[in-house]
Amino acid sequence: MKKHFIAGALCGALLMATTSVFASSEIKAIVFPSKVTFSQADGLSKEMQLQEGEEVLNYNNKAYIPLRVFAESSGALVKYTQASPETDNKHKIDVHYVAEETLPEQTSNAAGNQPLKDSRELQLQDMLVVSLLPHMQEKLAEVYADIVTVSPIIHPDYVNVKSVERVAAFRGFDFLITVDAQPIVGPHIPVGKDTLTYRISAAGVELKSFEHLKGPDKDDFLPNNQNLLK
Repeated sequence: MKKHFIAGALCGALLMATTSVFASSEIKAIVFPSKVTFSQADGLSKEMQLQEGEEVLNYNNKAYIPLRVFAESSGALVKYTQASPETDNKHKIDVHYVAEETLPEQTSNAAGNQPLKDSRELQLQDMLVVSLLPHMQEKLAEVYADIVTVSPIIHPDYVNVKSVERVAAFRGFDFLITVDAQPIVGPHIPVGKDTLTYRISAAGVELKSFEHLKGPDKDDFLPNNQNLLK
């Protein structure tokens, strides 16, 4: 196992923030390759997707998981506020869960929540999103080239299908699909929100419209992640 030195203190009993928390000492941890799966009450399960630089660590025989990835994989919203006099000079991390009974059945993780149950409609929607990912990735890499130093990543969980319209007559295989996407960089840092409309037909996939809605928010980037911004 590869050893790493990590600056900072540990956050929580089994969780560690997605970026280093500054303290007066250093700790020595070991990369601990792990597969983390969330098992839900309805029998469905979801594996936590870890990117480069988001390794699970072992310290004192305890596993530490990047906090943002863990929280968002479990359906929570995470908001980071940089240390300031208003926060007692401490970095502030808010993890917010929305009550399940307040969510519509097909709410997607683009809004910070997982669907409450699986369905044929949801399966087909997810397959559609997966097929569009390479096209979205290409467009968003172009759009954010002057904003961030690395190409943003799109995960299916961060894409929400807003509408599907059949352009031709009944059973005509020509569709307009509009999606909201939330690209991320580094340790799952959101860099914005965008709306894309594609035309899908036998001729292929064509981007019809694009709208950048917001982002990035500099406050979402810890000091040691500022290099991701241009």
